[in-house]
Amino acid sequence: MFKPIENIDLNQISLTATRAIVIIGLLMIKPRTLGEIRQALINYKIFDETKSDDILRIDINTIKAFGCEISRATKKNQYRYNLINHPFSLNLQEDEIKILKRVYKAVKETSDIEMLMDFDILFKKLSVYIKPELREEFLGISVFKYYDIDLIKDLLVDCKKNRTIEILYYNPVNNTKYKKQIITEKIVYRNDKLYLYAQDLNNGKSLMLLIKRIIEVLARKIHKDSINLQTFKVKFLLKDYEDEDISDVETILENKDGIALIEGNYHNDFIAMQRILYFGPKCTVLEPLEFRQKIIQKLKEMRNVYD
Repeated sequence: MFKPIENIDLNQISLTATRAIVIIGLLMIKPRTLGEIRQALINYKIFDETKSDDILRIDINTIKAFGCEISRATKKNQYRYNLINHPFSLNLQEDEIKILKRVYKAVKETSDIEMLMDFDILFKKLSVYIKPELREEFLGISVFKYYDIDLIKDLLVDCKKNRTIEILYYNPVNNTKYKKQIITEKIVYRNDKLYLYAQDLNNGKSLMLLIKRIIEVLARKIHKDSINLQTFKVKFLLKDYEDEDISDVETILENKDGIALIEGNYHNDFIAMQRILYFGPKCTVLEPLEFRQKIIQKLKEMRNVYD
């Protein structure tokens, strides 16, 4: 929800105050356990993972002293803190909306879908504090503005269970609709679009479907089909990288003198191509050789365009 601390000018805000603001924001979205709050603060780089949970308990008590009403974390509520009431009022102006847009733009490409859903909920809650003439523009910040949010929620559940579904899908090339049976894997946000990663049940091939083209889900299977996704493997060298540069589908095989040998397991060669080009000159593809040649050819084409 917030940009990492090293990328924000916090000269006039103490770290304790920053944590308090973030905790309030997290609890405004939904109740959370102390562990969930802790992990979020670590992810946002405003809490040291070596520090004790007692610091966070003190932060919560400080927030209560501000006038916030927060329920106790007990077994009855699954040990979640719930923000029941707060004394703050908001009156977001146009300049502040622009700041929120910039922050959101900086983090949305690296956020998972569930976090983007949390953002969407937060934007809708904040929209009541915005002038009517600015409200639509503000709600337009969310990547879900033009999507069926209920469809996405259902697909997220399908993906968690790797459920087999039958969809009606639109093909703009020949302006037709057709049925397709797929095993759902995950939803990702890439290049301002939402995609459903899946496996074609008929031929076992990996698919990357634009969610905007899914007209409706026609059926869902109760039993679970076995999923055996065929990933596209790429080995490459990466220099001058940070830990956060490595995604969950990439494994560091060797690290020497600041240069890492990495194996990536991508959904298909198109995604692998995008990922390699994202790294730019820091990356050198080793294998497969056919893919290495594709990268070289793509770079030549890009150079010719600018020449």
